[in-house]
Amino acid sequence: METPKFWLMAFAFPAMIILGAVLAIYSDSPYLIIPFLGAMVLASFAALEYALYILIAFLPFSFRFIFAYGTEMQIPTEPLLAIMSLAIILRWIIMSRSDKTTIKFPFRLPMLVYGLSMIISLINSSRVYSSAKGSIRAIAYMMVAVLVFSLITDRNKLKRLFIISIIPASIAVGWTVIFLIGRLDKWQWTSAYEGLPFTSYSHYGAFVAVILLIIFARTLYDKGIYDKVAWNILLGFFFVAICLSFSRGAWLSFIVAMGFLLIQKSSGIQHKKILLLIGALALLGFLLIIPYASRIIIARARVMTDLGYAANRERLLRWGTAIMMFLRHPVIGCGYGTFAFTYVNDPAIIGTHLSQYRMGAHNEYLQALAELGLLGFSAWMWIIISFFLYGFRLLKRLKNEASFYRSIIIGVMAAELSLLIHFMVNNMIQADIVGIPFWLLIGALPAIGNIAEKESKK
Repeated sequence: METPKFWLMAFAFPAMIILGAVLAIYSDSPYLIIPFLGAMVLASFAALEYALYILIAFLPFSFRFIFAYGTEMQIPTEPLLAIMSLAIILRWIIMSRSDKTTIKFPFRLPMLVYGLSMIISLINSSRVYSSAKGSIRAIAYMMVAVLVFSLITDRNKLKRLFIISIIPASIAVGWTVIFLIGRLDKWQWTSAYEGLPFTSYSHYGAFVAVILLIIFARTLYDKGIYDKVAWNILLGFFFVAICLSFSRGAWLSFIVAMGFLLIQKSSGIQHKKILLLIGALALLGFLLIIPYASRIIIARARVMTDLGYAANRERLLRWGTAIMMFLRHPVIGCGYGTFAFTYVNDPAIIGTHLSQYRMGAHNEYLQALAELGLLGFSAWMWIIISFFLYGFRLLKRLKNEASFYRSIIIGVMAAELSLLIHFMVNNMIQADIVGIPFWLLIGALPAIGNIAEKESKK
């Protein structure tokens, strides 16, 4: 039973006033984190659904905070998510005794095995503290799927989740687009993103592709009544945004996901597909006639398969190292997060600036194989296969006239596919700006399926 809104607001407003006063008084104190965490605990246990909305709303603007002993945390994303995870687990313990009709999460078993493989991999880890810290963070990110599945239970909540997601995402992407236009001379460098919500063009491109594909799917496959003008404006805005990404992985993943999206069957929308393709080609053609932009786009595309290109050579070396790590401990891996400490960067290839950072294998699949062995890799693939099998079965069960849900399901699957393709050439799931959307989509698909089937029964 939900807490009445009147009592919730009556309780929340005084709490927010007190929190504001405490933050003002102790703004220069190291104890500032205590009232901050207190507010998160209050939000998570008093109104878990609204805490989820807060998490999603602040995601593009979360910032890295350094604690003692070099421990890092994305504020407020990671502490809020950890508290929410505890709240949902306690809710499950209480409800499991009184409510036997609770719908079970369809991907719970492969996700449990995947999480367990991270813990088991600590046996072989050369950096137990770092591996344990990384495993806890990764498992917390996985809990986003469970939270979304458990809390988004009707159409109004689904719409609310999208609105709360799209507003801050549009602000963050729009802010980035404005500065990228002014920094075209640095377009191919990560320094172009300095001071922006996204740390690199890979994270920016992956984040934009997720939103764009969901919008594409709705505008293509939803034949119902909705504000088509607003959705087409969003479509154009995010398409321009992804054109400004300089990530080859983002381009490749978006093209593959768009191909998946366009081959889905639905009657009476062929003309829409043609119009969208014409519009996309026209915009790409416009970018290619701009002298400076066309040069760097063509140059970037040409080096995709050039083995002499420094970034490509670096990837091949990292992939080879991942395979060697896997052969050393093929069953349970070398320990979650240990690749970054095993691989030694070569400044002659990536430069002295980048060589100081510890990066992953530039391939999530090979990294899972190296760090988690066959146990973790099999669980990772089990999650992915289960997700798409569930989605295709859901599309078969839904009638064609349920175009709203069909469009959203196709969009969610296409968005997840774009991330999975991008993961072949980059490590991004450890970053909240990509990891949380990835697991959110995992939980959103069965949540949407439950809502659609409940409505069809009515």
